[in-house]
Amino acid sequence: MIERFESIMTSNCYVVSPYKNNSICYLIDLPPDFDAAIQFVKTNNLSIGGVLLTHGHYDHTLGLKSYDEEHIYMNLNDEFLARNPKEQLSSLLLEAMNPLMKSNDIYLHNYDGSLNDVFEHSFDSLKVLENPGHTKGSVSFEFNDLGAVFTGDFVFAEGIGRTDLFSGSSEEMKESINSVFLQLDPYYDIFPGHGKSDSFKNILKYNSYLWEFIND
Repeated sequence: MIERFESIMTSNCYVVSPYKNNSICYLIDLPPDFDAAIQFVKTNNLSIGGVLLTHGHYDHTLGLKSYDEEHIYMNLNDEFLARNPKEQLSSLLLEAMNPLMKSNDIYLHNYDGSLNDVFEHSFDSLKVLENPGHTKGSVSFEFNDLGAVFTGDFVFAEGIGRTDLFSGSSEEMKESINSVFLQLDPYYDIFPGHGKSDSFKNILKYNSYLWEFIND
């Protein structure tokens, strides 16, 4: 089971329940307004086994300030970003942010809880894929039993993640697309950090931005 919840910042929060006859689920990314996802978990009598963060940008991690549970996992190469969202704003326009988000909330935010190394997880049926380019610590989460990959801001249905922000790299993005994305099972579905999901085959066929980075 996969449920998508879109935040006021357009980023997605997913509730993923990969096991049959098991109430354990995972949250993928924590935008500031993930209440609907939590309500879905409660309504369906699910238990959160962990939170998986695709990367450290604030529109995917600001929910940390109101999530007080343990078992939060990310690539620790992006830990600085997750703990210091104000450092990201030098590359972004505050006007582009939703007016419901007060700038002071962002500047004062400093997550003091524990962030665990996602590569040390013990979750069954989960494979973590390193795909730097959007950020140094960007990862995707592959659930083989669901035929699904959650790519964060690595690859979208109709685009790819920006590489001009802090710790981004066009060269690393190109390497990640060729060595990670193109090696995925062609029958998988892709669930990005923004926008709706699509099949790997459709993305490979119609995503012109992706082809700019594919080796000849």
